[in-house]
Amino acid sequence: MKFAFILMLSFVSLGTYSQTEKQKDSAARNLAPIENKAIVYILRPTSFGSAIRMNVHCDSTLIGTTNANSYLYLIVDPGNYLIRSKAENKSELPVTVEAGKIYYIEQSVKMGIVYARANLLLVDEEKGKKFMKKCKLAKSNEYMAMQN
Repeated sequence: MKFAFILMLSFVSLGTYSQTEKQKDSAARNLAPIENKAIVYILRPTSFGSAIRMNVHCDSTLIGTTNANSYLYLIVDPGNYLIRSKAENKSELPVTVEAGKIYYIEQSVKMGIVYARANLLLVDEEKGKKFMKKCKLAKSNEYMAMQN
């Protein structure tokens, strides 16, 4: 009897956790433009190299870690930023963002010599939204509102 209760409690806890993750993902992917801020999504829309996690930084601050079919996001003041991804190589993408706009950055993953290689590329809204459909919010997303 105790075992059945514990098992049932475990399933309820897992369901609640999954629901919370789904709610976070839904909220993050449906952000509307913000008057004095820019929203930046970093998308890894592929399952290639799925066992390899890659840290993503904005300037010197860790945003989070991507894995297959995941995305990170951050909200920043208008200005210049350097988005970096570390894999076998270090990929850097300088971006200038404007208030009230949403930006999409693709983190593509290719086979490297020893480890996977990453490349960051700014993509248009149409492609960004298409990639978003393939991705879920990375659990490691260190949501932050950064100031330049």
